[in-house]
Amino acid sequence: MVVKYIDSKDSLNVLFLGVSKKTKGGMTAVLVSYDKYIENMRFIPTWKLGNKLVKSWYALQALVRTWFLLTFDKRIKIVHIHGAANASFDRCKLFIRLAKKCGKKVILHEHAADFVEYYHDAEDKQRITDTLKMCDALIVLSQSWKEYFLSIGMNKDKIHVLNNIVSPPEIALDKHTEDGKLHLMYMGEISKRKGGVDLLKAIVDNKEYFADKLLLRMGGNEVDGDIKVYIRENGLESFVTYEGWIAGQKKIDCLNWEDVYILPSYNEGLPIAILEAMAYSHPIISTPVGGIPEIIKSGENGILVKPGDTAAIADAIKFYIENRDAIKKHGNNAFNVVQDFFPKKVFGDLKALYLKMLSNKNE
Repeated sequence: MVVKYIDSKDSLNVLFLGVSKKTKGGMTAVLVSYDKYIENMRFIPTWKLGNKLVKSWYALQALVRTWFLLTFDKRIKIVHIHGAANASFDRCKLFIRLAKKCGKKVILHEHAADFVEYYHDAEDKQRITDTLKMCDALIVLSQSWKEYFLSIGMNKDKIHVLNNIVSPPEIALDKHTEDGKLHLMYMGEISKRKGGVDLLKAIVDNKEYFADKLLLRMGGNEVDGDIKVYIRENGLESFVTYEGWIAGQKKIDCLNWEDVYILPSYNEGLPIAILEAMAYSHPIISTPVGGIPEIIKSGENGILVKPGDTAAIADAIKFYIENRDAIKKHGNNAFNVVQDFFPKKVFGDLKALYLKMLSNKNE
């Protein structure tokens, strides 16, 4: 039986808004976890994949449903909006304004990995900061993101760091490779931004070395190029496989199969996939972007490399091939760090924020 960390007495005061739980991605993973651990979570999806007409219709019906609930259900005091950058932020603005007009307190839970670029490129930066300041609370994923939002004028008393949530491992942690090869896992969109393209280049540049020492499985949506064609044309089929989107039991199987997780991104918030790998006691190869360096320390629970440095990516993989004892040591350290991201801690912090907002204290 799943423990509910926020019961109906508190959850009925909150309306959650965000992307459809059928969507693929980190924000969806967070919302699915919230639904799992919050009793009677009330949620209205505001976006789903489709053409412009579908997206517009979906947002419109979400606005109507939200207005109806906020108008007629007097128990709702807080609207907790999960959002990102670009069009997502514009959509959030509509719901923020609606909630404020209905006299509700608003939390914007910002998941965007590319908010810095979004804000930097925006012609009307004041519009963005004004939207942020309308909120009673802004939830961010790491201390570095808190510092960033402070730098663009957000009130420090409104910014709250709330860890992303990851479920504890469902099966035994102590599971080791028996074929003598390093099991390396990449889960995320196969794109330049996530570093998937750089990872493949690092493998190609060192193909002879890795061919009999490494097994790499890649899962996620293809964004930049045809990955299966790339693998075939570069002769990687014997030790690199692309498996499409990975979720559910298949994800659990992959987490137990892998020895090391890799995500050499160019920008991030704080990736759920990294936290999931840490929960299964795996070292992490990644980059010092977003909130990642707050949880991954090179030489302790993983290795951080500069984004785009394919030689360093290859060297990090080689390190774990040649230092097998470091896998367990770094993995255990990773597990110790991720304890603060397990449901009991995260929902304890979230509930405390809700109760504070429901009191008469100003946010």
